Amino acid sequence: MAPRGRGTTTGRDSAMKSKSSKPSRGGIQKRGRAKRTDGDGDLDMDGNATRAKKAATSTSSTTTKTRSATRATVNLNPKGPSRTAQNVLKHLSNGTAGALSSRVSAASSGRGKTRQQHNTANLSFLRVGGLKQSKAAGNPDGGLNDLLAFLERKAASFLTGRKKNIAIKKSHYVGDYVYIGANEEDTEELVKLNSFTFAGTPLEITRVDEVPENSIESEYTQDLRARLQGILSQRYDGVNKLLKLDFLASDAELVNLGMFESPVRAQKTFKGLMAICDSLFKTAKEKREAIESISLASNNIDNVTQVEVVATTFPQLKNLDMSGNHISNMQALERWKGKFRHLETLFMSGNPIETADPSYQATLLEWFPKLQAVNGNQLRTPEQIAEIEAASRPKPIPQNGPDFRDVGGVGENFLLEFFARFDNDRVGLATQYYDEDSQFSVSIDNNSVRDADAPPPMAWGNYIKLSRNLTKITHQNARVQRLFKGVSTIGEAWKTLPLTRHPDIKQDLSKYIMDCHPMPGLVDPNGQNPGVDGLIIAVHGEFDEHNADTNTTGKRSFSRTFILGPAKPGRGIIRVVSDMLSLRAYSTLPNVFVPSGPEPAAASQHQAMIAELSKQTGMTAEYSEMCLTQVNWEFDKAVIIFNEKKSELPPDAFVTIST
Repeated sequence: MAPRGRGTTTGRDSAMKSKSSKPSRGGIQKRGRAKRTDGDGDLDMDGNATRAKKAATSTSSTTTKTRSATRATVNLNPKGPSRTAQNVLKHLSNGTAGALSSRVSAASSGRGKTRQQHNTANLSFLRVGGLKQSKAAGNPDGGLNDLLAFLERKAASFLTGRKKNIAIKKSHYVGDYVYIGANEEDTEELVKLNSFTFAGTPLEITRVDEVPENSIESEYTQDLRARLQGILSQRYDGVNKLLKLDFLASDAELVNLGMFESPVRAQKTFKGLMAICDSLFKTAKEKREAIESISLASNNIDNVTQVEVVATTFPQLKNLDMSGNHISNMQALERWKGKFRHLETLFMSGNPIETADPSYQATLLEWFPKLQAVNGNQLRTPEQIAEIEAASRPKPIPQNGPDFRDVGGVGENFLLEFFARFDNDRVGLATQYYDEDSQFSVSIDNNSVRDADAPPPMAWGNYIKLSRNLTKITHQNARVQRLFKGVSTIGEAWKTLPLTRHPDIKQDLSKYIMDCHPMPGLVDPNGQNPGVDGLIIAVHGEFDEHNADTNTTGKRSFSRTFILGPAKPGRGIIRVVSDMLSLRAYSTLPNVFVPSGPEPAAASQHQAMIAELSKQTGMTAEYSEMCLTQVNWEFDKAVIIFNEKKSELPPDAFVTIST
């Protein structure tokens, strides 16, 4: 961590205590009468100006306590502050940061005035972030109407056991966020949509206790904001990308502003500082590049609930100083568990937990996956972390090519007919092979691996309403609704899907991977036998899609699993018992029909390439061959992929040199 004080020292000092006053326990605080807070519960920005001046002057002006210097940090940027850091300093100094105060959006959203005028007494509120970064932000109303409709529709899919829609009864803009109000029952469903993607952007949905209501800032509010920005400016070290928030209760200006008159007031002050700081950045990347380290040392923190907002404001923080506080057990850090996924360094010296729980450092390593050092002691290396991550990843299933165990040519003939008719005659196809007991579902996999050089994936708008991805659709009622049963229902679902063109199996067999196996124990449609034999067929491939709404054409990859069984009397020979279609962004399939081994003439050349790659990289012959195989024996690409993945390789991938 960089120094907590105004000066910079070399070396690491132990956690410093305030020389001017003895801090009280129980969170960032200073005793005194609590002040009124504004609507968002962060800062007293809208109080009466006379009252504000009185509060400001009632505090002794002789309080000029200074913060002690603490441990220094290696200069992370010897060339000086980055451009992003310079912009931060500029905004902090001139007061042009994005608004934290309330700017209620009373613009018409087409949803009726009652949404804005509804009594808030019985409402619970959520803060929704992401709308301004979404594609819908360019709509005439800023995308608000579409966002509200999306939230209500998606949250309603979670409902079960009650005939009722989700109703958002109040909404308005405040800065970069939309605040929405609903009854508690509906709020419980709406908050489940946190991290859902809307118009190409993941949403951030969190509960809030209070909502900003004033659209115009008073002079006192503007003055207070400017003063807080000035304080942040003094505490920001652009060279080391450090935000120094230590000894807050000893900051003379904050004390004069009455920001630490009570624990509640202190917490709201801290939230306000975080909100002002967060408003400086247009993107998460800017924030990540500007601030890598934060010091919260010597703030009397006995539970991180008092400063939990740090984890949500700076989720990609690398270095954190919590020394000199009152953390006594791991439970006091519980609210940070699973957060700070990129934290590398943590200082906890001077906290009671050091003696109360000698094993706390081992627990910290479990909670923070990238953590390397605690209190200046390196506990594990980046290579060890990479090895742990590699071991935790699922191992790929060995691939041995297609295994097509057909019975009487039933599976082959079905596939030769199915995809051609799905492209040209879906109604006739459904009528021939599906009956009132057949089932069909479609799901979107938007996390699949795709070719790096492939074009951006096509939009999923035509599939969203039908998608039954069980990792996203978790409510039983919604799952049932998206499982289509019966030939007429399946036919109607197919009509809503875009037009497709699958490769001809006979002409382009290499664009498919197909497996077929006998499947006993299917239900006898005649009811005469306890079970009958059928087939299960898995097909992986691609198709061209034409979107009539946007008049665009592109490729998608798919996997489709069929279960075939004997047809009912008078309905032909076979029927589709189950049809599951999974869609993903386009990615080429390996050609499983090409011999896996090298041609005899090329074998010696491949051995030479393995030896040369092993020589240049230090990898074993086995790993060198694996690397070359992945890039189809293109040596230059193998070197590139090695350099990209080097840090992720296990130790046994490299040749051990005996000493």
